[in-house]
Amino acid sequence: MLKHLISIELKKALNLRFFLFSLALILLPLITILPIINGSYVFHRTIDVHEQLLSSSPIPLLFPLLLIPLYAGSYANEKKDNYLQYVMPRTKISDYVVAKGISNALITFIVAYLMIYIPFLFIQYIDPMINYIYYETAFMNPVSIGTFEVIAQESVHLYGVVYSLWVAINGVLYVTIAYLLSICLNNTFVALSIPFLWWFIIHFVTSVLGLEKFSPLYTVFPFAIAAQQFWTIFIPFIVLILFIVSLIFYIKRSRKIWEN
Repeated sequence: MLKHLISIELKKALNLRFFLFSLALILLPLITILPIINGSYVFHRTIDVHEQLLSSSPIPLLFPLLLIPLYAGSYANEKKDNYLQYVMPRTKISDYVVAKGISNALITFIVAYLMIYIPFLFIQYIDPMINYIYYETAFMNPVSIGTFEVIAQESVHLYGVVYSLWVAINGVLYVTIAYLLSICLNNTFVALSIPFLWWFIIHFVTSVLGLEKFSPLYTVFPFAIAAQQFWTIFIPFIVLILFIVSLIFYIKRSRKIWEN
């Protein structure tokens, strides 16, 4: 039953608006940012280009805000339209909510992964065939890409895969929080805005306190800070997981999903 519900939710999500929005997230940095930074910065390695492409785009600053519109507000929209009244006689509402949550996570994971990995593939493997990006070859002085530099030193492709996974997993956590908050709160705008406000405010607070290494922005996009020990990136990550567990416990305890 759960697989069937997930299949239905995925079909509902995969519409024209979703594909256009996803393509914009994945391709616009390559189309709009790459021509600007190419020749404006000195690049020695392909991963230097990938780092600068992301840093120059709105992705690090607006990360949760860019992913939440994919499907995080689906439950709130159906609740507002009284669609849940038609769902309840046909299936357990708890299964329905779980299916929507899993679908939201799957969709976000794929889009967020491709948002990082597709530009990496283009820069690493396609551009060498067309030689569009200009590299400085007279001298070598590569800029560190931060905490994940140690992986890049072992294998550039492994870096591309691991870092894309890291961004995608963090994206899933933020949209899951937005989704769960949309169940807990009656105000959909507030519910969907909280993850972005958390992203922005905690980044500001950690910067003021001199704890930038624990900023959610720098732990997901660690390009503007010196390389940190790997354990530091998991502190905000663990906080998000604990918040998700708390929201799930609250929803089950208060039976929020039965409210109209």
